[in-house]
Amino acid sequence: MRGRVVADCVGLLAERLPLLWRALFAKLDDALNDLADKSTNDLSYRVYFDARAILVKQRQRLQSDFLRRVAQRAGHLVGRNRAPEPKPVNGVGAESAFGDLALLAESELEEILATENLVSKAESRYRSDLMEIDLRLSALMGWGEVGLEENPFAPSALCHAFRDTLAALPPFEPSVKLVVYKLFDRHVMDRLGDFYRTCARHLEPFSSEAAILSARGRPTSTPAMPTRGIPSSRERPSSSSDSLSVPFDALRTLLARQRPIATASKDSGRVKIATAELLALLDNLDVAPDPVTGHPAGETFLSEQLSAALSGEGGPRYALAERDEDTLDLVFLFFEHLLAGGAIPDPIKVLIGRMQIPVAKMALLDKTFFSDDTHPARVLINNIGRAAIGWSDADGRDADSLFGMIERVIERLLLDFDGDPKLFARLDRYFRAFLAREVARGAGVDGDTPSLPREGLSIGLRSAGGVIVDADRAGVSVDADPAQTQVAGALADRLAPYAQIPGAVEVILYEGWSAVLLAIHRTRGADSPDWQAALELIDRLLWSVTAKRTAEERRQLLHRIPHLLETLRRQLAEVGCDPRLTARWLGELQTLHLDVLQGSARGAVLGGSDAETERSIRASSPVPCGCAIGDWIDWACPDGGRVRLNLVAWNPARDELLFFDRQGRRPTRFSARGLAEAIGAGRVSILGNGETPLADQALRAMLTSLSEVSFDG
Repeated sequence: MRGRVVADCVGLLAERLPLLWRALFAKLDDALNDLADKSTNDLSYRVYFDARAILVKQRQRLQSDFLRRVAQRAGHLVGRNRAPEPKPVNGVGAESAFGDLALLAESELEEILATENLVSKAESRYRSDLMEIDLRLSALMGWGEVGLEENPFAPSALCHAFRDTLAALPPFEPSVKLVVYKLFDRHVMDRLGDFYRTCARHLEPFSSEAAILSARGRPTSTPAMPTRGIPSSRERPSSSSDSLSVPFDALRTLLARQRPIATASKDSGRVKIATAELLALLDNLDVAPDPVTGHPAGETFLSEQLSAALSGEGGPRYALAERDEDTLDLVFLFFEHLLAGGAIPDPIKVLIGRMQIPVAKMALLDKTFFSDDTHPARVLINNIGRAAIGWSDADGRDADSLFGMIERVIERLLLDFDGDPKLFARLDRYFRAFLAREVARGAGVDGDTPSLPREGLSIGLRSAGGVIVDADRAGVSVDADPAQTQVAGALADRLAPYAQIPGAVEVILYEGWSAVLLAIHRTRGADSPDWQAALELIDRLLWSVTAKRTAEERRQLLHRIPHLLETLRRQLAEVGCDPRLTARWLGELQTLHLDVLQGSARGAVLGGSDAETERSIRASSPVPCGCAIGDWIDWACPDGGRVRLNLVAWNPARDELLFFDRQGRRPTRFSARGLAEAIGAGRVSILGNGETPLADQALRAMLTSLSEVSFDG
């Protein structure tokens, strides 16, 4: 069936193509005729006149050849029984009748760039329609995701089919090809919207909603919040050493050992309150911050409120059922340890402290809160704690800030929790969607940042806010998400061995490729093959702009350029990079490649040692001051404010540690000596890496506390 459905889509294109083709070749006839008439010499005249004659004569053949190539690609998709292995994109062969390598490189690269520009513009123009077609094709094929690179009707497939069709004709001058591509964009690619919409409608009846949801990577039973870029708790790498699950009855046993033996008399004459009534009673309580300190009230505050409510004046005196009392005591003790220490900022502690009521109600109904490390309430607490460790007052407390989002989530818990644990899961998706949007905003690009000189780790990070602040000599008003800091550290690690890198390459890496790395880290993880492939592309990109000393090296470069450009363009498009910026970046990269192919030494120059050797030396050098890559510090700045920074890179050769704020911005540099002095003076405290789940950390501390009390007794 799928063969017939895809063939029907080819037929839809075949129905529309003749009209588009006639318009294209009518304009080509006029344009090339005008250029021939305006030529100032016989050579130019013959170039345009002969090209016009060939194209007009071969119009029908080109149309049928173009459709044949599209149908052939569609047939390959239908005939495949599994997802394809990653493979290079074949470019036009480097060897040809042209003898001058520089001239061949220039003409070929101009054609490649023209094609890439067409693809970028069309993918941006038809983004929503293409996404829908990809999803429906994925559901129809049944063997995995069909992305833009596999979609036989995607702009990339159509533009490359057109390029291959032209390649079968006698070679044209670059000026002729540019005219052809420009008019193909205007009269064919610009007018495919109706085809894509019709194609999506045609595919709809043959792909069930469940299959489409599965293709999107979502469960079919529950609608999901848009959380692209933020892995769910189950998608995160498991950490058996950090997670902790303790059976509720084991905790009760430890709790009973620390209580006085004679406690039954205190409940004499009291009425045992049912769990349902206790839940209603908890609805009338709240955990307000201490009015003097502003810090969250401790567990005794809530216990006293509850005791007062149970011993109401003029009415019956109530007592808790033993199991319910143990549950509340354990929850209160859990929050006491949850809010201890300095990893979470005090204003966030106040907010988290208010979660005691909904978590207590949850635990009364569902004792697996203590034993299940994937319990929705624990997952939400962990995600809030992981995000909050880097927050400081410099981030603000308005509604659009992290503080405001945490506040809204907890208010919703207090108002809406009715015993259904799914509320925690829904609010967790809501919270992670906010983090994803925050990441997307942080990955926004600036168009025209000037190039800065590089010195070791002293990199002007364009997407990270500019020049590094030297913390040893200056104050700064600053304040990273583990994924963002790992991306920044990976880029710094890859680039540090180079003494000089062209500004155009730095812009591509920091303004564009960093977003690709971030998306891969969040969706597939830093241990995935895709992450390693993305890092290796950085090495290939840097190699491509390094001076080539022999003709053989230049030939190797020429072979690799098409795949490199195609990979850059496709993956930048997948993360939503502005196609105009992508086109400009690739144009600047083309200029660098032409220089290298012509023997220029304007490319990147390696530093004092080979890149891999340099990386191995850095990897084997321990980070000073008791820090580790990924650790957070709390810094009392010279201007009186406090900020939180994350260590992303350490360069022992320059004695420099590079830090970023929570949003991966405003890089800050400490020397090892300067950081040690700041720690000794109490201006800097090390907070850890924030990766140990907050709820599990509190549960472990609670278990230790109960065990010690039991042993002492």
